[in-house]
Amino acid sequence: MQMPIDLRLARHGVIVLLLGLLTGFVIGKFHNPHLGNAAHLTGLIGGFGMIALGLLWPKLNLGHFWSAAGAWMTAVSMYLNWVGLAFQGAFGSGPNVTSPPGSSLLWDRAGGVVLTIAALLSLFATLVVLIGLRKLTALASSHPQESAVSAATTAR
Repeated sequence: MQMPIDLRLARHGVIVLLLGLLTGFVIGKFHNPHLGNAAHLTGLIGGFGMIALGLLWPKLNLGHFWSAAGAWMTAVSMYLNWVGLAFQGAFGSGPNVTSPPGSSLLWDRAGGVVLTIAALLSLFATLVVLIGLRKLTALASSHPQESAVSAATTAR
């Protein structure tokens, strides 16, 4: 039996959160500690954000294809954000460069490409969520009495 998409999104959020926490232990060993700190914070914020999106996801009014595509774009973009920053901070150019494996320029460029892909995926995933929320608010405003009754019952 396949796990629901909201639980899979939350699980990937916890994994990204764990990666961010583990990055915090090695920030001092990065060639560029500022990028190490950015990878750490990206893992934390992205992980908590994906957990929150996992809770929101079942309420979105999306078809099966767009729901799956949006969830995967979100998860992949968070992993790529963390990986791009971690590679640039650990192996790229910075104040403490002492011949990393390969050229530091190569790691800077590779990290930049990964971050560009992650930014595009994040943009598309955010648009999917916005569309799902817009349809949800349109449904709620078309039945104002029902939403007022449901709001009153949940407030008790």
